[in-house]
Amino acid sequence: MPRSEPSLEETDLLLRVAQRDADAFALLYDRLSPVLYSLVFRILRSKVEAEDVLQEAFWQIWERAPSYRVDLGSPFCWTVTLARNKAIDRLRGNLRHRDRIAEAQATAEDTPIEEPVGSSQLAAQERGDVVRRAVRALPLNQRRPIELAFFDGLTQQEISEALKLPLGTVKARIRRGLLKLQSPLNPLRDHG
Repeated sequence: MPRSEPSLEETDLLLRVAQRDADAFALLYDRLSPVLYSLVFRILRSKVEAEDVLQEAFWQIWERAPSYRVDLGSPFCWTVTLARNKAIDRLRGNLRHRDRIAEAQATAEDTPIEEPVGSSQLAAQERGDVVRRAVRALPLNQRRPIELAFFDGLTQQEISEALKLPLGTVKARIRRGLLKLQSPLNPLRDHG
């Protein structure tokens, strides 16, 4: 979709949106949504996903409009970048989700299911209680990354993004937390 030179009208609309002008936002939406939807749809290949991401992108445009700087690019390029990034984030999230499902299915097929019975069921419950108490005893800054990694299945990179922490910090906190868990969990190793 070829575009002409940046429109002064689009710049004016975005600057008015930055001042929380809802009418300007509606006009900007009417003007840019068809091309942004087309871009997002090409990335996601799903009408429902594209509509959802378009809505998220326009919400982000509304939220970030005050940070828009005319000297760094046209409103068109700025909004295209926001929408494209939203679509790519969604695509990556969907791929990670599908990978986890496939991995869980593969593991389920390869792992026989054994139902604990009698004393072994009680022992498993006691081991679970020991693990939960040990994890709860960790400082929150170590406990949260460990819970996200081991109970929610997030990667260290995903944890870094979720907690808005540098990746190195996440790795260090998980490592320190796991070291602290060794002592309280050692009895479980011996009686495995």
